[in-house]
Amino acid sequence: MMNMGFKETYNAIKEDIKNGEKNFNITCEMLPEGQQTKLIFGNPPIEWLLDAPPGLGGTDKGPSPLLAILASIGGCIIAVIRFWAEIMDIKIESLTVNSRGHINLGGIFGIGDKLPGYDKLEPVIRIKADAPKEKVQELVDTALAHCPVITNFKGATPITPKVQIRE
Repeated sequence: MMNMGFKETYNAIKEDIKNGEKNFNITCEMLPEGQQTKLIFGNPPIEWLLDAPPGLGGTDKGPSPLLAILASIGGCIIAVIRFWAEIMDIKIESLTVNSRGHINLGGIFGIGDKLPGYDKLEPVIRIKADAPKEKVQELVDTALAHCPVITNFKGATPITPKVQIRE
């Protein structure tokens, strides 16, 4: 499916679901400064930097993994709404997602009985499109039901780490 446009990809998968099979990989490498982690992905390779604020041992030179979660949610919602808008023949005039999350950091440190992660994720979607309100709501509802990041965060996919201890 390399170099296919959206419609060609969509039609290829509709023709045979096996055409939708894809593995994604990313390498995350610890850097020596603060909590910095170099992310390497894509072809050609793209590098991003994750970090943490100083109060959590970081240098504040990049978003934290917790902010990356919010970015992933917002970015995925936008992408999937755009996919479905094309399928439903709706023209989006503007679309923003303000991804919000609440956390008590005590859970990360094992203090108290707090969840070591967000206890609330509330993306706020603002959309303007060339369709009646009901049709735009249907678009958003359909996209949210098919958003892979939301699906994964709901626990639909098992996470099975494999540890390789180097000597």
